[in-house]
Amino acid sequence: MSEKLNKRKIEKDWLNVFTDFAKYLPMNFIKRKGSFLIGIYLQPILSSTRYRVCFYVYDLMYDLEIPTVPLTSSVELKNKKGATNSFSMQEHNNSFEKIVQDLKNQVPLLQKEDFSYQELASYMKSVVDEINGETTLRDIVLLNYWCGNTEQAEKKIKKGKEIILKWSERVTKSFGGAENWENQVRTLMNKDTLSKTISEQLQKYELENIEDYGLN
Repeated sequence: MSEKLNKRKIEKDWLNVFTDFAKYLPMNFIKRKGSFLIGIYLQPILSSTRYRVCFYVYDLMYDLEIPTVPLTSSVELKNKKGATNSFSMQEHNNSFEKIVQDLKNQVPLLQKEDFSYQELASYMKSVVDEINGETTLRDIVLLNYWCGNTEQAEKKIKKGKEIILKWSERVTKSFGGAENWENQVRTLMNKDTLSKTISEQLQKYELENIEDYGLN
């Protein structure tokens, strides 16, 4: 019979490495960077005998109306063959430093405590796909707009439309296609509206007291 995960020890080990992250939910840690949250979720699988590592980014400027912080713009830690990796308690104990280093190699944002909004936007661009790509493309636009780079925000709207137009109708019909995506994004581009949404989401997820490390 496989050994159950010692979740308390696993949480302690990860938080000892990522000291600027706060525990949000069991096996789920977050760090606020201005209008965004970045998170590490350790997903128990196989009756909690193994866990997967997922890194995600969440935009506080748009409410997806989900009761917990959604795992948007996310990637799961992969093995050398490109398949999602998972770890037993024994593997965690024996290879924890390597697991952490593998994650840092896969997600360069985690290699340093501070990073710019351009670096965050670049990371999100790298994980765009058809599954939830319209969300990530929207977030890239809003990030540039919020940080005062209106010219870049306009370029990202144009690029986003070009990307969406290459997707199948089966994917795009859920959000109305490229034109509807642009209209929605432009409607959101209002600093007062975005600021109000950020405040409401911090309250909704009970994150008002979490430290904000800011975005340069």
